[in-house]
Amino acid sequence: MKIKDLDYFTQLINLKNFTAVANYFSVSQPTITYAVKRLEAEFETELIVRDQSHQGIIITPSGEQLYRHAQTILKEIALTDKDMARIAATKLKFGLPPIIGTYYFSKLAPKLIQTGVINQFETIEAGSSELLADLEAGRIDAALLGSASPLSTETIQADVIEQHRFKIIVSPDSPLADRRQIGFAELKDQQFIMLAEGFVHPHVFKALSKVNRIHPKVVYRTSDASILKSMVHAGAGIGFLTETGVTTADDLVSLDLTDEPQPTFYISLAYRKSQRFSETQQALLDSFIQIARDYRLDSTH
Repeated sequence: MKIKDLDYFTQLINLKNFTAVANYFSVSQPTITYAVKRLEAEFETELIVRDQSHQGIIITPSGEQLYRHAQTILKEIALTDKDMARIAATKLKFGLPPIIGTYYFSKLAPKLIQTGVINQFETIEAGSSELLADLEAGRIDAALLGSASPLSTETIQADVIEQHRFKIIVSPDSPLADRRQIGFAELKDQQFIMLAEGFVHPHVFKALSKVNRIHPKVVYRTSDASILKSMVHAGAGIGFLTETGVTTADDLVSLDLTDEPQPTFYISLAYRKSQRFSETQQALLDSFIQIARDYRLDSTH
């Protein structure tokens, strides 16, 4: 069986037209026809039926089954090509979400500099959901990902390295500034400055709103945590952030949530289960894990 035949067949199922597929691959139409015939001979079954009335195709149950497997096979081959090309890599393509990069990775940076490995981290910044897709597609080697629950997928290994709480942040001049904790239901009449979609925060915020049967008003959304905090400080509204992104320099008041179970922000080191790192990459990961472990121990004392 030729891998290219699977490629042609998959695109034929997507486009449902022989001419369109031939144009897509810049080959002749008979090339696509022969590819399908070879696959039908290989599996001893009919995969498609030409729909003469509509100049398209009808997919048989066998064709649908092969299509599902072919997608997985082609994806694995593409990942294999990328992994084989990077088996001797000396750098690590490392994904960092904005908040984790700014407020967590930066705290590990001095030790990474001290050990002389930071220049070997080729960092790519994007939201956690986008980085997870990049990992699965083999575009990056590893990433720090934020999530509202421990990550678990068939293809991704994700080891939790930090757990942080979600906080309500308010201006020092806010009527809530004298509080140290608050129930989310008490915030039903508040105006919120929120992070944009693509972050974990909006999903947790929606879940808390649903559980408490309230609909807090979101007056502004931003993808920049520093802008969110500046607006909260100015009194434009209150914020919903993990403690990861709040520092003493922000001059904000953080309130603990009394809701149970407590929403938790997990920071995980993630990579594909099938990937074999080069010796240099593995040493970089081991160094990072040790530095993160030492930081966690120091911060709890």
